[in-house]
Amino acid sequence: MFKSKKFSRDTKKVISNIVNGVVIKGIGIAIGFLTIPAYIKYFENNTMLGIWFTVLSILSWILNFDLGIGNGLRNRIVNTLVNNEQEKTRKYISSSYIFLAVISICISIIILILSLKIPWNKFFNVSYSTIDKFDLRIAITIVLLSVMLQFVLRIISSVLYALQMSFVPNMLNLITNVILLIFVIISNTTLNNNDIVKLALVYLIAVNLPLFVTTIIVFSTKLKTMRPSIRFFDIKYAIDTLKTGSAFLGLQIEAMIINNTSIFLITWLLGSMYVVEYNIYFKIFSLVSTIFSLITVPIWSAITKAKSEENYLWIKKTMRVLQLIAVLFAIGQLILLPAMQFLFNIWLKENAINASYKIMILFAIDQTIIIWSGIYASICNGLNELKWQFVLMTIGACLIVPLAIVFTHIFEGYYGVVLAHSISLLPYCIGQTIWLERYISREIIVRNERVMVK
Repeated sequence: MFKSKKFSRDTKKVISNIVNGVVIKGIGIAIGFLTIPAYIKYFENNTMLGIWFTVLSILSWILNFDLGIGNGLRNRIVNTLVNNEQEKTRKYISSSYIFLAVISICISIIILILSLKIPWNKFFNVSYSTIDKFDLRIAITIVLLSVMLQFVLRIISSVLYALQMSFVPNMLNLITNVILLIFVIISNTTLNNNDIVKLALVYLIAVNLPLFVTTIIVFSTKLKTMRPSIRFFDIKYAIDTLKTGSAFLGLQIEAMIINNTSIFLITWLLGSMYVVEYNIYFKIFSLVSTIFSLITVPIWSAITKAKSEENYLWIKKTMRVLQLIAVLFAIGQLILLPAMQFLFNIWLKENAINASYKIMILFAIDQTIIIWSGIYASICNGLNELKWQFVLMTIGACLIVPLAIVFTHIFEGYYGVVLAHSISLLPYCIGQTIWLERYISREIIVRNERVMVK
């Protein structure tokens, strides 16, 4: 009876995070739709805008290289918080902050040196007449240093996930996007636009300031007795977090290669001007996986908690609910296809593109595969079962680049990259579905046998 009530509370907490996340993300989606036309107006041509989108895409790659410490910390302190082990929690948190800060400083020095030597115009396949090489170098250096700050400041997101407050990181992303949108709108109004360096500086502030303020608030209130301190740094805890997170790091790198290289591949294979149209379709269709992620993000820590209490039946029921929702999302995409041209016209007005059913169906299939893989990623990460994930994601990471090269030549368009991404994720979706079904069924049988013996 006790466990039933306890898991009822856990389920309510997950639902609360999902509801809060949906509200916040709903506002964020509205802001995102306003941002695209604002960006189109900010830059004088699509090539410049394509470069900015490509830079942001590359940043998302780099953010995966935190050595997995964030995810390792998240999984470790779920149990210490449940058991009210305050000193142990503080050691994990302090060790993670200090260890990652030292790494970030070292990487920042290397970045500054390399950024001054890399010919960025050639890297992005853009002429010097389109964007001055000095401006591009300064902008990229600023944004890269911004990412180094995020390495350390984003630890607070892992702490919030462990506290099962997953809606707060979504709120921070919303604040960032609001700041950027306000800046771009004001710049367009005052005709001080088309400045990539200024936009990079605003990006640095918009991303890092909310994280910094949240860190101060959390460790001054809810976790006041567990705030990071150099006195509580312990290399053993840092290594333990690193060891736990290293497996996640491998998965992060592979997920980055599969999920975050599309814009770069389009820029590299076709040119940055094609990025804008791709991004318009992606912005619309990625709403499906974005909304679905609001459901799966709080599931991760809840699964970790359920595993520690051996409630695999709750995990199985949760998986079934997620599968049903995924199917409904997939059907919903297809129903909305006839309305896409109308949405494009309302959203982009004179800059609207002509909706292609061929491309839209391809994006719909791609998003369905993404949300299905998201179910198994969140559950397996929560279970800390990473071996088969790593194997299957390795296959996908090896496939995406050669497939993108082949398909862009066959179809002569960026949709070859979308198709390559879908096929690269299929081994993970199929293999992980089979593995997890068997794993949960086995654990339920073992759990029941243990109860009967007692």
